[in-house]
Amino acid sequence: MVQAFRKTEKAIGEVRYEATEKESESESFRRSLFVVEDVEEGEAFTKENVRSIRPGDGLSPKYFERVVGSTAARDLSRGTTFVDGCKLI
Repeated sequence: MVQAFRKTEKAIGEVRYEATEKESESESFRRSLFVVEDVEEGEAFTKENVRSIRPGDGLSPKYFERVVGSTAARDLSRGTTFVDGCKLI
């Protein structure tokens, strides 16, 4: 019974939360949130002026719903990533 348990442990493997070397190579192909229209200070982010596009240099698309409805702290030009232009999280 112990041997079967050890085999199962090996089959499951280890849980890793950091990206592996192969995953790191493909990060640029992931998507991130970008401002796709010029936004003025105080203007709300909408589904029309925020999109999830490549490359994956910015905020993850999983935060899209959190971004939509919040307001810009400063003027943002088209093509700005949320990592560069905003402090939401």
